[in-house]
Amino acid sequence: MTHQIINAAFKKAESETEKDSINANAEFLSEYIFEKFRYSISTKSLTRYYKGESSPNQKVKDYLAQYLGYESYDIYIQWNSTSNQMDELEEKKKIHLFSNKKLIVALSFLMVVATSSYLGYISGKEECMIWNNDHYIKTECSGRSEEQKFIPNTYNNLKKVEVSETTTFFKNGEVRIWYYKSNGELEYFSSPGKHPVSGKTLKPITKYMIDKYVKN
Repeated sequence: MTHQIINAAFKKAESETEKDSINANAEFLSEYIFEKFRYSISTKSLTRYYKGESSPNQKVKDYLAQYLGYESYDIYIQWNSTSNQMDELEEKKKIHLFSNKKLIVALSFLMVVATSSYLGYISGKEECMIWNNDHYIKTECSGRSEEQKFIPNTYNNLKKVEVSETTTFFKNGEVRIWYYKSNGELEYFSSPGKHPVSGKTLKPITKYMIDKYVKN
């Protein structure tokens, strides 16, 4: 999955630079990461990642995921992995829960991607989004507490949905519904990500949760 996100980032960079040079696209990504996140990573290191000679750390993977329009690397995995890989992700989260707590909090604020930055630049106004009952609506940033940075992937795909016994919870072995539990009640959503109000990471639905909360 690490190599997959690196390839995807280089492919997007190639479409933006209109160059098929690995070095040129690595340089583009290096400049993007520094300008956006003030994090320095060399062109040489990115080239080595692309060639599979070494692996990036978690920060770099998160930055590449945001460049591709995702909230974090973990969210990228949820959108692009098989069910087995999702199980591995859950296990990884359990192992690193305490050590990654500060990182998770920090990542919740890193929600600006290249597309939204470009739109904000050409319009002179930064775009935000606000949760409205069961979906996000786009708005100009004004500093209100309920505003979130505009993320195209989250804006287009994260919806609160109603479910029943006839709902398609899984397709080809992949999860189609995510949930958030509060006060013994479940809220259901159409894509992975963070709960729009609490900021907690949504969990993929399981057969156990369906049997307990949907079929009863």
